[in-house]
Amino acid sequence: MKLFFVTLLIPSIAAAADGTADAPVPPPAATRLNLETASEADLDALDGVGSDVAHEIVALRDERGGKLPSVEALRVLPGIDGDTLDVLRASLDVPIDFRLAANPAPEPTMAVTDFSSADQVLDHFKGEPTIQEVQVWANEYAHTSPELVDRWLRQSRLFAALPQLDLTYELKDNYDFGYDYISSSGGPAVDPGDAISVLSDAGEGGDVYYIAKGTWHLEKLVMSTERIRVISEVQDVVKLRDKVLSEVTSTYFERRRLQVEMLMQPKADVRGQVIDQLRLMELTANVDALTGGRFSASAK
Repeated sequence: MKLFFVTLLIPSIAAAADGTADAPVPPPAATRLNLETASEADLDALDGVGSDVAHEIVALRDERGGKLPSVEALRVLPGIDGDTLDVLRASLDVPIDFRLAANPAPEPTMAVTDFSSADQVLDHFKGEPTIQEVQVWANEYAHTSPELVDRWLRQSRLFAALPQLDLTYELKDNYDFGYDYISSSGGPAVDPGDAISVLSDAGEGGDVYYIAKGTWHLEKLVMSTERIRVISEVQDVVKLRDKVLSEVTSTYFERRRLQVEMLMQPKADVRGQVIDQLRLMELTANVDALTGGRFSASAK
């Protein structure tokens, strides 16, 4: 493999873009310095630079392995102000090497299976739940399924068809008393004045009553306050269901597109593979969060 080296010396751009007379005039090409090879003495000889700044420049260049990408990289030095930077722009060249390979090595690639149709690609994921199954699970997990909403509406219609029941409990006590008059000797009393009265018949009677009353409000069969409340809540549930279905559908197909890309155009570098794998794990976790974990539990 042959390598060809081309070195370009790119003059630095003056800071004064407006072309005013204050911009430094570049010295002749023969006196311009190479930013990567200029010595500390060479830099010190430039007007307005000085020994301290020259030392800082060489120290920074050595710290970075002898390479500085441009004069602008010198801005980090504390001793360089705008005027000094203008002098350096006008006095220094930055070399750039272009290395062209006659037969460049191909980029590393991973083995990719050839597919003749989209169905063959999608068959790789037939072991995973379908979007219809995922949507059903998301509705059940969020308690927004259409069956639940229909049941609420049916119950609200039956609410007014049931009577309002009132139950009354009553207890009524009766006390009956009978008197016989007998003499003190036990025989029949001749003179009531000689007799004493005793309770000869005391019967306690009690009656218990249960009264049930049913009241129908037929006008509420048309539209009751309970039905109005249920309809309002159902509308909120429908909005929530639309949001849940939109989110789970979008996440499901974003995950599938990533799977197809990883299958047909896998990343060649390890870092790219890790990023794709982490993104796939994130999308899978999002679908699980919307389905209560049933997605991963059902995937083969």
